Amino acid sequence: MSKLSDLRFLFRVVAGLELIYALVAVLTPPGQVENVTGWVLTADGQWLTKLLGLALFTQAWVAWVLRNNPHLGVAKGLAFYQIASATADWVMWLWLADDGIFSNGSAIVVAAITTHYALGFLLVRAIRKASAAATRTPAPAAGVA
Repeated sequence: MSKLSDLRFLFRVVAGLELIYALVAVLTPPGQVENVTGWVLTADGQWLTKLLGLALFTQAWVAWVLRNNPHLGVAKGLAFYQIASATADWVMWLWLADDGIFSNGSAIVVAAITTHYALGFLLVRAIRKASAAATRTPAPAAGVA
């Protein structure tokens, strides 16, 4: 259980998860986006999916680069993204249900929402643990090497 509150481990999980999402977004041919993701998109949406994939790849890269020495500010940003992404998914799912924005049922959407919320709240827990540990560790006295 301690791994689930270790920022180094969670940065690796974020890197892996977002890399998978990025590859799916970038490599899926426009005509297959609906079949793979369930998203019903216009031509503009197809193009935006590719841009989103690049943004997800950047997030994965940052998490991977910082995996051995996670920065609390970056961890907060990653946690915010995970929670906000899950929230946006279910809000849009409900709000635009009549427009059929998710065509292939709820399994993919529920999995994405669940995964993002879980990872976001695990990051929040790990941030709180790391912050508490930082406040308990006394800073070196001035002039002491």
